[in-house]
Amino acid sequence: MSEMSQKLIEKGYLKTDVVIDAFAEISRMEFVSDKYRFAASADMPLAVGYGQTTPAPSVVAFMLELLQPARGHRILSVGYGSGWIITMLAFIVGAEGHITAIDTLADHKASVEKDITKSNFITRDTIVDLHVVTSAQDIDATQRYQRIIVINPELWHLYEYMTLLENDGVMVAPIDNVIYYFNKRENVQDNVEARFDSIKFLPV
Repeated sequence: MSEMSQKLIEKGYLKTDVVIDAFAEISRMEFVSDKYRFAASADMPLAVGYGQTTPAPSVVAFMLELLQPARGHRILSVGYGSGWIITMLAFIVGAEGHITAIDTLADHKASVEKDITKSNFITRDTIVDLHVVTSAQDIDATQRYQRIIVINPELWHLYEYMTLLENDGVMVAPIDNVIYYFNKRENVQDNVEARFDSIKFLPV
């Protein structure tokens, strides 16, 4: 287990076995440019290019623990990030699950595709699909997911993502830089929403 994972456990960010295993198995180092490799093991956000910044590992851990991904889940990732979060989710859901990721730039897609396919299980089991979207019309409204995570906040207003959740599905998203949790119920009035003001997606 990496020193970073151990520290996140000690600080209470990493709690469940599946998320701990993903952090231990998928190294952030593989998803950062040479320019930032010196900081890959630090608990700090890093620029990934294409106008995006990936949050600190403690924030990622907090979001994944809220999301509670599990083997066999179908998950939508709104944003590619560096590919690290997508790859950890793919590791968790396994061959029985699937990760669909959307973002806006074809060059970003090509870069992330190159990095995530270094993990042989993704190529072998075809667990991940990356899609470029430029408008709400590019999102398949017929699909339903058990989990949705937003890692590119710029895409939050592109679509009403709750409509893509199955009943009892969970979505975690940074809205105005604050982490939100949503749990969709069969009756809309029973939907659960929580915000965590102490957790900022990126430093202010």
